[in-house]
Amino acid sequence: IPGLVNVDFADVKAVMKDSGTAMLGVGVSSGKNRAEEAAEQATLAPLIGSSIQSATGVVYNITGGKDITLQEVNRVSQ
Repeated sequence: IPGLVNVDFADVKAVMKDSGTAMLGVGVSSGKNRAEEAAEQATLAPLIGSSIQSATGVVYNITGGKDITLQEVNRVSQ
């Protein structure tokens, strides 16, 4: 899916090189606070197993419908 900034395997490889354990989080939401709710789900997901605060690198992807706003993307990217 094309986006403002496209992430490919080389980006993932660069972030994960010599980084130790990898973690995966997924969040899905809709409605008024959808962006924040999905981001919270992804960062608190049981699959992660530890705090994202200890991460030395992060690759994330935000996918939304035609009604997603740049403000939503900016809020959850911080």
